[in-house]
Amino acid sequence: MKKVLLTIVGLTMLWGCQSIDYLSIDYLLPAEMSFPNQLRKVAVVNNMPQEAPITLDRQFTDIPDVNARLQYHKTQYLSGDSKIATESLAQALADGDYFDTVIICDSALRVGDKEERRQTLTNDEVNELTQQLGTDFLISLENLELRAVSKAEPDAYMGLFVASTDVKVSPTVRVYLPQQSPRLPINKMDSIFWQGFGDDINESVHELPNNQKLVREASLYAGEFIAKTFVPYWETATRFYFPNGSVAMRDAAFYVKESKWEEAKKLWQKSFDESKSTKKKMYASYNLALGNEMLDDIDKAIEWATKAQQYAIQANQGEVAQLAGIYLQQLNTRKQSYASVKMQMQRFNEDF
Repeated sequence: MKKVLLTIVGLTMLWGCQSIDYLSIDYLLPAEMSFPNQLRKVAVVNNMPQEAPITLDRQFTDIPDVNARLQYHKTQYLSGDSKIATESLAQALADGDYFDTVIICDSALRVGDKEERRQTLTNDEVNELTQQLGTDFLISLENLELRAVSKAEPDAYMGLFVASTDVKVSPTVRVYLPQQSPRLPINKMDSIFWQGFGDDINESVHELPNNQKLVREASLYAGEFIAKTFVPYWETATRFYFPNGSVAMRDAAFYVKESKWEEAKKLWQKSFDESKSTKKKMYASYNLALGNEMLDDIDKAIEWATKAQQYAIQANQGEVAQLAGIYLQQLNTRKQSYASVKMQMQRFNEDF
């Protein structure tokens, strides 16, 4: 998104009399995994090994930088907090409002084990848990590994020391259905990042989270992002439009601010039909693409965005052609995901 925003700044400066405005759009993306409609009640269980206290069994290395610029560098390998991650995953699934029932069993299932056993749940355990909890299937947290890399170095431009901690969060989950063999584990990875600033190294490093906070925040985040594997989720994106160029375009901008897209579309269409200027047709076409997207007609939006790009090339408006090209990529991505979203939301009779 940074690339788009930087482009827009350049466009605003170059066009002078023509301005550009933006808005946020929320749209639904499909889950990575699809479930049959009859699987409506899920239990989230904690099947991680019993954890050692956070201050124990931790590894780290301090690595001096060869050019002496990186004056502090530490790598740690930590176990996530299974209880926090399980609760976070269950909450994210419930917030997704996709399953009828989400039940949490965050107490570690293996705490009472007197001898080590394989990590996957047995069929008997799965059957017993689903019956006890009254659910159709289980989603089990099997492991949560954290790799935290912290470093600090001077920043000549800012005149400060800048410290950072980048944590790779790697949860493993598994889906269990009664009377079926365990599914293959699902391994995911994402990252969470902190920065600290100070007049010296110690001050900047002191701004970074301690291990307790790091593990807590990373475990919360693990549950949130892995939930996207199982339930459709909302994405927020930025869209741009041209608020002037003709009287109709300026009037349409008022309707945009009130989310009256049919009215705005009529005025943009009027501007397109009445204009003989290639540039004005370019602006109107781009706006019509947005109007159709906001009304969920993605095919029509792609058609108008393609026209906007073609008019931009004819008018030698390279910046607009680039902007329309980026928008076309976004629209095509939405189109590809829409079929999956529609299929996954059939349980709601397409009322979404």
